[in-house]
Amino acid sequence: MKKNQKIAALLTAGLLALTPIASFGMTVFAADENPFTITVNEEIKGYTYTAYQIFKGDVIIKDGEKVLSNIDYADGLNQSDFLTNLAGSSVLKTGDKADFSTAMTIDNVIEQLKKYEDNDTKLAEFARIAKGCVSGGTENAAQSGGKYPITLTEGGYYLVEESGDPEMDPAGKDVVYSRFMLDVVGPMTVDPKRDLPTLDKKITSPDPKDDGKANSVSIGDRVSYEITSDMPDRTGYTKYFYVINDTLAEGLTFVPDSVNVTINGNDLDDDDYVVQTGEDASPYTFQIVFKDFLNRPEKKDDPIVVTYDAILNEKANRGTTGNLNTANLTYSNKPNEDYGGTPPTVDEPGQDHPTGVTPDKETKTYTANIKLTKVDESGNTLTGAKFKLTGTSANVVLINGTAYEKNASGTFYKLKNGTFTTTAPDGNEDDYDGTDTYAEVKNIDAETTYGEICMEAYVKSDGTLEFGGLGPGTYTLTEEEAPGGYNKLTDPITIELKNDGAKFEAPAWTATKDGEAATVSAAETSVLAAFNIVNKAGNTLPSTGGIGTKLFYLLGGLLAIGSGIVLVTKKRMAGSEE
Repeated sequence: MKKNQKIAALLTAGLLALTPIASFGMTVFAADENPFTITVNEEIKGYTYTAYQIFKGDVIIKDGEKVLSNIDYADGLNQSDFLTNLAGSSVLKTGDKADFSTAMTIDNVIEQLKKYEDNDTKLAEFARIAKGCVSGGTENAAQSGGKYPITLTEGGYYLVEESGDPEMDPAGKDVVYSRFMLDVVGPMTVDPKRDLPTLDKKITSPDPKDDGKANSVSIGDRVSYEITSDMPDRTGYTKYFYVINDTLAEGLTFVPDSVNVTINGNDLDDDDYVVQTGEDASPYTFQIVFKDFLNRPEKKDDPIVVTYDAILNEKANRGTTGNLNTANLTYSNKPNEDYGGTPPTVDEPGQDHPTGVTPDKETKTYTANIKLTKVDESGNTLTGAKFKLTGTSANVVLINGTAYEKNASGTFYKLKNGTFTTTAPDGNEDDYDGTDTYAEVKNIDAETTYGEICMEAYVKSDGTLEFGGLGPGTYTLTEEEAPGGYNKLTDPITIELKNDGAKFEAPAWTATKDGEAATVSAAETSVLAAFNIVNKAGNTLPSTGGIGTKLFYLLGGLLAIGSGIVLVTKKRMAGSEE
């Protein structure tokens, strides 16, 4: 009879090793008023546990231990179908020979099971077939005090099935289900240990100071992501769905051809997975659907790594909200389930397929604006100034406002006060700064790239100008044209943006103008590094010590010497005449 106990242990060990099937450790307690109660320790409400008797027998004491004797098929088991399905299984074979035949006795079946001690796949297949041939299960009545008791009337080998919609997710997601077999010769308690598939995600570019969950870039820059997971144990499944779902904020543009997938360090190709976008991926931005995942050759816990890029585009949030990227994993979570074939031809689960979903993993990408205000020495705003922003730390800059560029097909004319109009001069040229036409430039397309930023724009009527969608870096602001009657700045302005210590929860922007701290305001929709730029009125004279002053002194000295010479000459001439 100890051999029969060993069979139960083998079944339990094999079936409970399944991942993401729940695994259980068993502890046998002293007899109570009902000697055949199975108690499942589970704090979460909403599960249902059903015990199906596969084999029955008499409980006897042998060598001081309870064991099963006179083992036979349970009354609720269809013996004929059971043996037929065991014999016809493509899994329960040794070479080309079936492990079971329809003529096997109960002792033959038990002896064959002993051979599966180290074969989880065959043990799981045995349980799947048994469940398909048994009826009349005993269901637990309710959860009580964090426990699910199943009251049985006799000993035997029982297959316990887990089902229901746990309260942790009313839709039945984020859970695992299991069928497991127990040798019931007395009251026992099982403790679930749930091993859910996991998924993690991080940003891998571009700043090593970023923590992997948040970064800062300019519009037009690429952001590189890495998703990591592990191969689950697919034992006991007739089909295993494995789909990575990714949702990008409106300000991030997915780059499909950047996707790369490896398992255990080996690159996968188009025969191994498909990248779905658009309606095929709805409601996600894209999905990576693995093909025939059940039959992949890799082992449990082999690393799965997915990398891909997205581009920060002109719709990016430029505030503290940031640009969110969310990923999760949809996976099969009910072994021995009929998923629609052996295996079904589809690789993406339908609504009737039992699946779980891992918790969301999120990252954020931040970007910011700089805002200048053109003023005179008294703090009054000025219009008509034109600025150029350059910087080698980014690819594209958006202007928050309106810029104008000379364009033969343009419909705008520039006035001398620095503003623009669509009214042609037509005899009123005195108010116009020439007859060149200009075109509006409101946004730079996300696909427009430059070796470095170089964008020119005029301040608006309120004297302000914003350059938006900038990442950390050093930028140079040059005044190309000054307001009428004011001196143009002779030196460029250096602006430095930093976001050191940015976290997923919030950015940490700082800014300087020519080394001095600038005001940084942070709101959900806009982070602004703001500063004033002062123009002085009137003509600029050379400063003391400059070349102009030396020249002035030199000319003055020459004139003085020349005057002395003339004076002496006149006196000598007058003397000679006398």
